Amino acid sequence: MANDIAVFLDLDNMVIGARDANINFDINLLINQVKQRTGGRVVLRRAYSGNLRQDQKLMKELATAGFTMQAAVPLNNFGKNLIDMYLVVDSMDTLVDGQEYSTYVLVTGDRDFVPLIHALRRRGKHVIGVGLKHTTSESLMGLCDEYIYYEDMLPAPPLSDGEAEKLLVIAIDGLLVGDERVRASIVKERMIELSNGQFGRFQYSDTSFTKFLGRYPGRITLEKDGTTTYVRRTAAPAAQPELYRRYRSALKKQKLRVVPPRVRLVLLKDMIAILQREDNLEWRDLIDRLAAAHPTDEDGEASRNLINALIVLARRAGVVRTLKGKTLATAPVLLALEGPKIFQESVIRCDTAYLEAIRTLSEPFDVKESALAIYDNADYAPYLQQLLNRLDSANQTGSD
Repeated sequence: MANDIAVFLDLDNMVIGARDANINFDINLLINQVKQRTGGRVVLRRAYSGNLRQDQKLMKELATAGFTMQAAVPLNNFGKNLIDMYLVVDSMDTLVDGQEYSTYVLVTGDRDFVPLIHALRRRGKHVIGVGLKHTTSESLMGLCDEYIYYEDMLPAPPLSDGEAEKLLVIAIDGLLVGDERVRASIVKERMIELSNGQFGRFQYSDTSFTKFLGRYPGRITLEKDGTTTYVRRTAAPAAQPELYRRYRSALKKQKLRVVPPRVRLVLLKDMIAILQREDNLEWRDLIDRLAAAHPTDEDGEASRNLINALIVLARRAGVVRTLKGKTLATAPVLLALEGPKIFQESVIRCDTAYLEAIRTLSEPFDVKESALAIYDNADYAPYLQQLLNRLDSANQTGSD
């Protein structure tokens, strides 16, 4: 048996109530929702009003939607009751006019229609009520087989860009494991499900949904396989090394390797002592002397490469100077400092040389990161800041 539906619309209750709540009343939305919920066909459509017959725009919308309008001129205070009586009489007439309606939809929240609902249900009719939350009578709502708030029929507001991206991430995390891929259509359905329909099923066609996905290249990668679009999680970029490690790497490329602090201080002190004892010691001989004094242990802390890097640093810092030789290996190395505190001055000069080199890098400069790069310890930052202040002051004096 066909599920034929009769709709009786109490316009004054619905439309005036919707306007009071600043809600747009859409008759086509209501009819479509009734069809979707019942799976039936709306055969009879009637509307009743005692106050809205002059609203030509509304009357046209109702006529276009297939409604027959019944109006009553309110000559006295009984005008409302009269229009309600028309609705009740017309409803009861349908029970004997030969047309079988299995479902009655009463679009009202007025409790005056409770007796009508009783009569329809006694005759085996399925009664659905539709009304507004602030105007619906609880007694009427409780008596209907189903009651639908009109507000719940309204489409949910579109998600913001941030909300849509968060929803996409949740959907992808639930659908994909590792390097898998999934059809874009499945992602769309999952987003609709997770948002309880707020991510509209009809908001995006297949083409526009693909464009939507294309907004998030940092999250997902799209792959075409014939006419099917697949979604794969974008591989996470390799984590960038900490800034102090980038300092060290950049200095090494400039042939100014950062020698570990403990090794640096020991080698620097021994190099000064050797050069104070021996004049015109060639570069390679100096390396041999220091290497002999510090045999390479299991960790290779005082390797020949580190020793060479220490001498390079000392030359740049002005701790030592070299005379001309056929090659750097044969160039004589001389101590460039004098006085009772050569070692302390050498440490300061070497640290300053590192700082000057770091400040010329394209990386952002940070004194704490510099302390980590030079000393493996951020606590040296105040000391390095003093060196920078002294350096800046000397540069300022020189420019003056």
